[in-house]
Amino acid sequence: MDDLQEKEASDIKNIGQFCYVSSWTDDETESIPMWNMYSTLDSGVRIKLKSNPFKLFENTPDSIQNVSNFPVTDNSNGNYLKSIIPIADMLEKGYVCPAAMNNDILHKVEYTSDYDKLYPKLVTHEGDKFSIALGSLGIHKNIHWEFQHEWRYILHFYPLDFNQDPGRVTTSVQIMANKLLHGLETQPFPFYDLQLDDTAFDQMEITLSPKISAGNRLIVKSLIEKYNPSALISESSLLGLI
Repeated sequence: MDDLQEKEASDIKNIGQFCYVSSWTDDETESIPMWNMYSTLDSGVRIKLKSNPFKLFENTPDSIQNVSNFPVTDNSNGNYLKSIIPIADMLEKGYVCPAAMNNDILHKVEYTSDYDKLYPKLVTHEGDKFSIALGSLGIHKNIHWEFQHEWRYILHFYPLDFNQDPGRVTTSVQIMANKLLHGLETQPFPFYDLQLDDTAFDQMEITLSPKISAGNRLIVKSLIEKYNPSALISESSLLGLI
């Protein structure tokens, strides 16, 4: 991310790598600093989508059984658990993402100068047990970034193989947790692409950059015609002003 502070915690090293975010803004007004920071004035686009635009997958017994090493029992009565990441994908690739079980992953960023929020303490010890509050990561940024008016989708991914003998899963969780605690675990992958819902994709709105070149304008329109002809394209409100 752009803010080097936000991956840090006060008590665990390397923990920010397990927090995956997609950043957006709720500011309808175009920002010249944002155009310059994340694109260029002559080649970028600004994309608008509805909130929580991700596809929900039905986790059917058959989809899970296709990748599972063990028998799957169906007690759903046809009311299958839905998630924005298929459980079968987690089983097949050896990771877990708890928040994917719902579509409530959008958070408003809080801007602050409070050290304890910028560098949160995540670990709580209770006797010989401990817990890690990873939900405290990714929701605070330094007040210097307040101009972004940022909202972000946040997911935490952990390398964990549930596709094994159930009797060994608890031990695997304990090993992973201890590696997290001591900063020794590594992220399962550098990024993850969520699939958009078809309706949300069709309703996409695209604003061209303020000084977009003729060539880049043609590229954008060609891509839209090929991949999303229902998307709405509009000129920048800064066109001719900068």
